[in-house]
Amino acid sequence: MAREPKTKPTTMVEYREMERASPAELQHSELIYSMYELSRLFTVFFDRAMARHHLTHSQWWTLMHIYQHEGSTQTDLAGILSLGRAAAGETIERLEKKGWIERRPDPRDSRVRLVFLSDAVVPVFELMTEEGSKLFKRWLNGVSKDEETRLLAGLRRIKANAED
Repeated sequence: MAREPKTKPTTMVEYREMERASPAELQHSELIYSMYELSRLFTVFFDRAMARHHLTHSQWWTLMHIYQHEGSTQTDLAGILSLGRAAAGETIERLEKKGWIERRPDPRDSRVRLVFLSDAVVPVFELMTEEGSKLFKRWLNGVSKDEETRLLAGLRRIKANAED
């Protein structure tokens, strides 16, 4: 006997029934949604912690990306940060005025300037590390080292797939 072809749901009740009938899809959705929510919550909590020290979201976010990609051009950093060149330039300029970064000429092309962290930013990184440690200590409470290691491996794989 042939099975009836599945029809698309037309109401939310039908959609929820269809979703419940496919637990694997539901689990995938919950995983992606949970990753998004954790990212959002991290940003909210970390922004609050950094605001107490007069550090804006764009400043700490840019500093973290410069740390990961030190020696990049301003244009490359704008792409990494998913910002327009002008917006990234304004943030980089503010960080330079604070003495936290340096823009140096590219030895291969003097028209290009590369972005580096300065030693003056060390106390800021110490502060971010301290606040981040407090947050993760609370959030990872009850998660074993083995679970954390497996979770990190899975997230790295998901990130690599997303970047392909």
